[in-house]
Amino acid sequence: MSTLRERNRIRARNDITAAALVLFAEQGYDATTVEQIARAARLSSATVFRHFPSKEDILFGDEDDSAKTMVEYVATRSDSSVDVAALEEPITKFAAELQDERTQTLTRLVMTTRSLEARSLRTRLLWEREIARQLATEEGAATPTLRHTLVASIAVSCLSAALRYWDRSDPSSSLTDLVELAFQQRTSLDRSR
Repeated sequence: MSTLRERNRIRARNDITAAALVLFAEQGYDATTVEQIARAARLSSATVFRHFPSKEDILFGDEDDSAKTMVEYVATRSDSSVDVAALEEPITKFAAELQDERTQTLTRLVMTTRSLEARSLRTRLLWEREIARQLATEEGAATPTLRHTLVASIAVSCLSAALRYWDRSDPSSSLTDLVELAFQQRTSLDRSR
C-alpha cells in the first residue's frame, strides 16, 4: 500500500507530464518554458524541478524504467537464442506497452524536435547497452561482445524505425504491427544480399 506522500508524488509527476505534453503539442517543445508547465499543472516551478531536473527529463524521466522493462522481456523470451530473430517477441511485447495516445504524442514530439535528438539517441543507446548486457549474462560473458552489441543494436533499430513511422503510417496500423514489419523487413534485407 502506498503512502500519501508517494501518491502525491505520483500525482504531481503525472500532472506535470500531462501539462507539458499539451503545451509542447500546442506551442512546440523549444517555445515552452518550465514556468508555463508549472502554471498549467498548478504547481510552482520549484516543484517541477524537484520532480524533473530539466525540461527534457519531463519527456525522458522514465528511460531507466523503460530499459529495465525491455530487459525483463528479453530475459523471459520463449526463444533463448542470442540472435535478432529471438528478440522480435520481447521487443514486440515491449512495444505493446507503448501503444497509447500519450506515448504516440511523445514519440511524435521527440521525432520532430531537433533539440531532443541527442536525448533520444541516449535512450536508444541505453536500451541497446542493457539488452547487450542481458545477452552477455545469458551466455556467461562478463561483458558484451561485438555480437551481443550488434544483435541488441539491430533489434532496437527495428523498434526505433517503427516508432519513427508510427504517426506516418496507416491509422489502423499499431506500433506492434510496425515493429513486426520492421523485423520482417530486416529479414528480407538479409536475403537481398
